[in-house]
Amino acid sequence: MIKGVVFDFDGTLTELTLDFNGMRKDLEKVILRYVSLETLREFGDHLMLELIYAVEKRLGNSGAAFRDEAFTLLRCVEEEAADRKEVYPYTRQVLRSLREMGVKLGVMTRNCPGALRKTFPDIDEYVDATVTREDVRVVKPDPSHPRAVLDRLRVGPSEAVLVGDHPTDIEAGRAVGAGTIGVLSGRARSEEMRRAGADFIAADIRRVPAIIRRKCKS
Repeated sequence: MIKGVVFDFDGTLTELTLDFNGMRKDLEKVILRYVSLETLREFGDHLMLELIYAVEKRLGNSGAAFRDEAFTLLRCVEEEAADRKEVYPYTRQVLRSLREMGVKLGVMTRNCPGALRKTFPDIDEYVDATVTREDVRVVKPDPSHPRAVLDRLRVGPSEAVLVGDHPTDIEAGRAVGAGTIGVLSGRARSEEMRRAGADFIAADIRRVPAIIRRKCKS
């Protein structure tokens, strides 16, 4: 029996408009004011948030100043992008349909809360729990991020499904033992979702209520 569904945000409930390559370049410019190019290259395979935390740790006592500057940069870019978009036209109806089925709903995002609420100002009317990067130290694909959402929903992993547009969403769901649905409304392709181990793959979240209904009957 499925009692909870947790959604990613960007690319899943709303269009993915962030220029991640541009953000990365701007972040690296900030980093290079604090550490050498050699150090930056050492952390080259890190995602942006993990990169910030790695550099902060390397800097020791001066790490807090860097972290604040880095996150200020990300927030500015994210909130500016949020000014130009809304959730998908079908997002509210999908969430309403799931609520009518008695399912608790959550959102987990690596984004900042300001950008999320600019894009979806009435989110609290549709979602029971929201966990952004400011609510947890370690974000998805680490399992502590989806676990934090499920704890707020008071739903066990075996009773939950995670929905997202990126393989890291699928990895996070599998890591906690939840079901997973990969949607292709972001930039990931079907094959990437299959490799990540998605239980279901759909074009977008409009298929989610039918999938959950079917799982509830099985």
